[in-house]
Amino acid sequence: VPALATSQQVRASRAPIDVMKANVVLKENVAEKERWSANIELWQIELARTGPIAKTEHDRMSAVLERIRYNVGRIHNAPEKERWDANIQLWTAMIDDQGVLSKASVAKLTPLFDTLKTNIAVITIATERERWDANRELWQTMLSRGAAAF
Repeated sequence: VPALATSQQVRASRAPIDVMKANVVLKENVAEKERWSANIELWQIELARTGPIAKTEHDRMSAVLERIRYNVGRIHNAPEKERWDANIQLWTAMIDDQGVLSKASVAKLTPLFDTLKTNIAVITIATERERWDANRELWQTMLSRGAAAF
């Protein structure tokens, strides 16, 4: 049986969400604000769950992910597009695995996560880096939980 989030893990995960929210409020670029708001919405759904993704959550998460996917299709900056493409693939796997990443999924996603980390490490704009670091921290938690499951 996979390990689900403990209340302590959920509380610890709230801090990165709060960082993202505070940071995104300040964004003036409408498209970027839409991407990040949708990403935050996915994290809020994910962190509120106490078991596998229910059908209503699955449908809602899939719709939100489609909004991100459409928005990301309009990005012209290659490094930013690479980060968002990786984020989309991570969310796709999370949704496909019903919110409980298996060890096999984690093994498959780790190189993608490593690419995301490498990309984030070279961001020079402090607020952009802060948002992506918070997002990376949440993904690290999810992957670590999946690796420890079963």
